[in-house]
Parts: sequence; structure tokens; C-alpha cells
Amino acid sequence: MGRTYFVEEAIGQYLSDLSTKLKPYVTGLLIGQCSPQRDYVIRAVRTPPKEEQKEESIPSKLASVDEEWITTHASQVSRMLPGGLVVLGVFIIATPELSKDSPNALRKLIFSVEKSLTKRRLWKPAEEEVSDRAALQICSATKKVVCRTYDVQDPRSSAKPADWKYQSALSASWLALDCTVNVNIHIPLLATSPNHDLEKNTKNGLNRWSKQIEDGVFLINGQIKDDDTELLEGHKKLRGSTQSSTQFSDVKVLTQL
Repeated sequence: MGRTYFVEEAIGQYLSDLSTKLKPYVTGLLIGQCSPQRDYVIRAVRTPPKEEQKEESIPSKLASVDEEWITTHASQVSRMLPGGLVVLGVFIIATPELSKDSPNALRKLIFSVEKSLTKRRLWKPAEEEVSDRAALQICSATKKVVCRTYDVQDPRSSAKPADWKYQSALSASWLALDCTVNVNIHIPLLATSPNHDLEKNTKNGLNRWSKQIEDGVFLINGQIKDDDTELLEGHKKLRGSTQSSTQFSDVKVLTQL
């Protein structure tokens, strides 16, 4: 059985508008949150054109997709996302003539984007972390939607079918955690080594800092919570309600000096 993607309803209109305005194809990213049971897509973001590229000068073949530009965009978007949200996949909206080339183009982009994001990642993936990423293909003429997934940890992974379901007020009941972290980091460099690699040393220092965060103690509203504890203990959930007041929890990260 394939994965199920629950998608914010407004994304459907956004993708429909793109299919009408941009030809012969347009690419972009899917943003959301994944869990072992299901995934949630709350934003779709088209790949911006390069400054020197006009809309009408988009190459007419998917083989000409600018892989490097799309992965750069994915890296920039990923760095701006708050904790809990990730780049879940890639979409392509193409004319019927290009539809047969879309699966291969999507597969290449999925693995290129993931490689780029993993390269800059400071945190180690959890054992239960989901490694499936979405490849969404839409025909600009028929509006047909085909969603597949690839296991990005397996370079030989083949496409698996996935369900793409729209839902209103998808994130209305989510909690926001407001976290305070001290990032006043000192990274020493050897003064006696004129050939030191600044980027490498900086990344090593950040890796040590991220390990401190992982080994730290987390206080949520002043309390230590078990991993499987509900954040809102004692609060009743309203079934069928699409609206809820925004709720914030204060998180402090305590690390060794």
C-alpha cells in the first residue's frame, strides 16, 4: 500500500493557476510534514525563473530542465523553513506532449534535491525517519494528477503509487513550539596553519554544536516531557472542527557549558 498525502486545499488552486499561465512546463517544490502513517503538504512553491530568463524562453524539452537551479532553490527554501517542515518532494506541470518524459525528469530531480539537502544537514536522521519523497505530475491540459514516491535512501528505488487527497484547514489544529536556542558559537582555528579550510572548520564546529543540541535537555513550558507524551494533556480535541485558536508552547534547550 502506498503513502497518502493530505494536501491543503488552496494548493489545488495554486497548481491549477500555474498550469494555465506557464507553458510548456513548470517545476516546483512541495513543502510539509511527514510522519510514519501519513504526510501533510501545506505549501507548493514554483521554481523561480532566472533573472536573465523570461517566461516565454523556458526550454521546450524536459531534458533541458536546469537541475542545478532547482536544487539551489530547494536548499534556499529548506534553510528558511521552521522546524518540523521539510521539502517533501517535487512537482512538474507539463503539456501532454511532455507527459511521457515527466516521470524520468521527476526521478532525477527528487534524488538531486535530496542529495543537496542532505549534504548541508547537521542533524542525524532518526531511525524511524521517513525516506519517501513525493513526485507529483500534472497534465496542464487534462489537469490529471499522478503522485508517486521514491525511497531516497535507495538509489535504485522504483516509483510507488501514492494517494493525493485535498483537505481544507489542514494545519488549523497544529501546535507551534516557540524555541529559544543559544547560537553564540565560538569556533577556534589554528593560527599556525595558513592553509586551514575555513568552510570545513566551520562545518565541524557546527556539527559539534548540533551534537550538543541533540544531547541536551528540552523543557516544554518548564517541564520535561516523555517522547510519547501528548503536548496538550487534559485538553479535549473537538472532532469535526476546522478552526482552532493558535496555541504556542515555550521550549527551552539546555546544553552543557
